[in-house]
Amino acid sequence: MENTWASGAVELLKHADSHIHLETAFDRRIAFISIDNSVETSIRTFLSLPKSKSGVSVKRKDLEGAENSFPRLLALLWQNAGSRLTGVDEADIEHYHRIRNKLYHDGTGLSVDEQYLRAYRQIAVLMLKNLFGVAMGDPRPAPTLERLIVLWNKIEEAFNARLKKEGIDRGHTFFWEDAMKSGVLASEDIKSLTELRMIRNKNVHSSTLDVNQISYAVDLAEKLLEKLTDD
Repeated sequence: MENTWASGAVELLKHADSHIHLETAFDRRIAFISIDNSVETSIRTFLSLPKSKSGVSVKRKDLEGAENSFPRLLALLWQNAGSRLTGVDEADIEHYHRIRNKLYHDGTGLSVDEQYLRAYRQIAVLMLKNLFGVAMGDPRPAPTLERLIVLWNKIEEAFNARLKKEGIDRGHTFFWEDAMKSGVLASEDIKSLTELRMIRNKNVHSSTLDVNQISYAVDLAEKLLEKLTDD
């Protein structure tokens, strides 16, 4: 099935992943609520699809009757597509949804056990895979300064390896031009490298960290590393 059908649920799970590695009770609450929203969006989207896309035919009156009730939506999904969710227990989802409601309505000061958080995320991942054919895998590591330093080191190693393979001497005055001509890097990649170096150095030597800037730099570094290691 086309991944575009699941884009809403995927984005919600990605949002959860951006908080899941962080340590505060607030971040765990936000992650859990976003996972639950992803699960509910997966259910609603799948049940609303035409039969040509989902392979099942859900009566409009049944869907409308379950519209305002999560337990009914869940029962309707299992009635029509339970065979696709082997190993996933609808009672578990309902249990986690009740936890989500408590977190959402009673919010401040409440947290959620990390084991519940990880378990519910895995259920959301399985639903995306089995209903839409979308593979999410594990959440990305948190965008910390430590991760930025690790990524920068990997970028430097990968860059040097690519230059060596092309016979380019990094100590040469025109090595950037040679790197572009040989296809090792494009001009925008060189700009990214320069920007990454500046952000890394600034935060490593600063007494305060710019969390948003580090998050941006980690994302940029991961994309650049993927380019450099793509054979």
